[in-house]
Amino acid sequence: MTEIYLEISKLTDKFRTMAFGLTTDENKIHEAVQELMLYFLQMNPDTLRSIYDKDGVDGITRYGAVALRRALTSTR
Repeated sequence: MTEIYLEISKLTDKFRTMAFGLTTDENKIHEAVQELMLYFLQMNPDTLRSIYDKDGVDGITRYGAVALRRALTSTR
């Protein structure tokens, strides 16, 4: 599991760039990316492992992109 978390931490800048496409507010971007990192840490390890085993870093990136989009565009 540790190697998965290391790969996720390397994607932080990529997630910030993705979030910048949805909003230009730096505070919202940093908050959303930080929440995404916490989400990955608290996520069911079996689910995270299956995403990583199936699609690798690209799958984690796509999963994070969907979570970021929902976090930044949701009305709730």
